[in-house]
Amino acid sequence: MKISVGVQAVIFQGNSVLTIKKIDDDGEVCHILPGGKQEFGETMEQALRREVFEEVGIQVEVHELLFLREFISANHINAEENGELHIVSPIFLCRMHPDDVIPQTPPNPDPDQIGVEWIDLNGLSSLKFYPQELVPRLIESAVSNIQLNCYVGDMN
Repeated sequence: MKISVGVQAVIFQGNSVLTIKKIDDDGEVCHILPGGKQEFGETMEQALRREVFEEVGIQVEVHELLFLREFISANHINAEENGELHIVSPIFLCRMHPDDVIPQTPPNPDPDQIGVEWIDLNGLSSLKFYPQELVPRLIESAVSNIQLNCYVGDMN
């Protein structure tokens, strides 16, 4: 089993968070935070800027580390379908440049990506959002400046 790093961005606008809209393995619409795998030789910040630009089409400023999440496929449902994955995901607070507009079509979306969508934080828990366990922490991060426990553990 190989461990990989998958950086993710939390971008707030008012009471909404920016998500990538995808089709999951069950053929259903789901939402995730923008981001992707870090490539050899990239810093986490460089990887995050590249991934957000590819999936969303905007430049971001990378700020503090909000959460550190792991995904160990053997510990979750659909373990056989996911193979032997172990992904460590540093999740950073990011900000869009004020003049940026999200384009209709991003430069290099993932094959299963069907859009980019701002989701109201209060409605996030009613959607298929990965990882669902992160939703209360995202809401808390948006409404307060309190530093939460950064390491959130193994989440699907």
